[in-house]
Amino acid sequence: MFRGMKFAAAAALALAALQGGAAHADPILWRINGPHATVTIVGSTPVAPADGKWKTPALQQAAAGAQEVWFTTPAGLPGPFTAVRLLATMQTKGYLPDSQRLSPLLSPEGRARLARLAARYGLNLDRLDRMTPWNAEINVQLAAKKHDGAAGGSAMERYVLSQAPRSVAKKALDNLEDDLKALIATPQNEQVYDLEVGMRRDDDPSINQKYGEAWAAGDQAYIERERDGILRTNAPVTYRVLQMEPRARWAAQIAKLADGAKNVIVVVDAVNLVGQNGLPALLRKKGLTVEGP
Repeated sequence: MFRGMKFAAAAALALAALQGGAAHADPILWRINGPHATVTIVGSTPVAPADGKWKTPALQQAAAGAQEVWFTTPAGLPGPFTAVRLLATMQTKGYLPDSQRLSPLLSPEGRARLARLAARYGLNLDRLDRMTPWNAEINVQLAAKKHDGAAGGSAMERYVLSQAPRSVAKKALDNLEDDLKALIATPQNEQVYDLEVGMRRDDDPSINQKYGEAWAAGDQAYIERERDGILRTNAPVTYRVLQMEPRARWAAQIAKLADGAKNVIVVVDAVNLVGQNGLPALLRKKGLTVEGP
C-alpha cells in the first residue's frame, strides 16, 4: 500500500482529490489564498499514467510560481548520518526472531505471491522470509520501483520540481526517521495485511493501472473507496498512526504557510486528500477557505 511505497523510496535514497463526487477531467488542485501567500495542494501517486496528460496548465503555473515546494518527506539524498541510522534501524529491527518466519503469517495466496515477486525482482526469498512484514514490504516495493524505473520519486514530484524555479526551496512535512519509527510500531497483523495488499497490486498491474487512471481523472470517490476507506476499515491503528496523525500535523503546518508571505506548492499522496478525513476537510475545519471540491 501507500506506506510501503513511501518507505521504499526512503530506502532507495538511503542506499545511494478529494472528497466523494463525480469524476473530473484531470487531477484536482486545492488553493488557499492567505493575506500575503498562496498555498496550492496537489495529490500525487506512484502509478501516474505515463501519457502525461495530467500535466495541466494549472499545475504547471502553480509549480512555476512556487517559492517553496513541500513534500511529505525530504526530497533528494538524506544526509550520511540519517542514511546510516535508517539502514541500521532496518537491519536491527527489520527481522523476525530466529525461530520465526514470515511465510506462516501470510495467506496461501500471499505466500505464493511473495515467491512469485521475489523471482520477478531478483530478491532472495529466504532472506525475505526472515523479515518482519514491514521490512519485507519495503524491500518488495523498492524492488518493484527499481524494476519499473520509478526509484527517483513519483512522476508528479519530478514534474513539479522540473517546472519550479531552479532556486526553489525544498521542504518536508515529516522526517524519515520518525516515519519509520511509526511504521515499526504498527500492529503485526496490520503489517501483514498491508504487505498482502501491496503484493496483490504488484502482482496484478491492472489494479495500479485502474487506480492511476482514476487519479488522473480526478475521481475522488474511487480514491477514497479503494485506498483510504479500505485501510481505515482493515487496519484502523495503521490508519490512525500513519494517516490521521500525520494529516493533523500537516494541516497545522499548511495553515502556517497560508499565513506566511510565500507562494508554496504542497505535494502529498492523493489518498491524504480524500473525503471528510482528507487535508482539505481538516483545513476547512480550521476555518481556512480552501478553493477546490
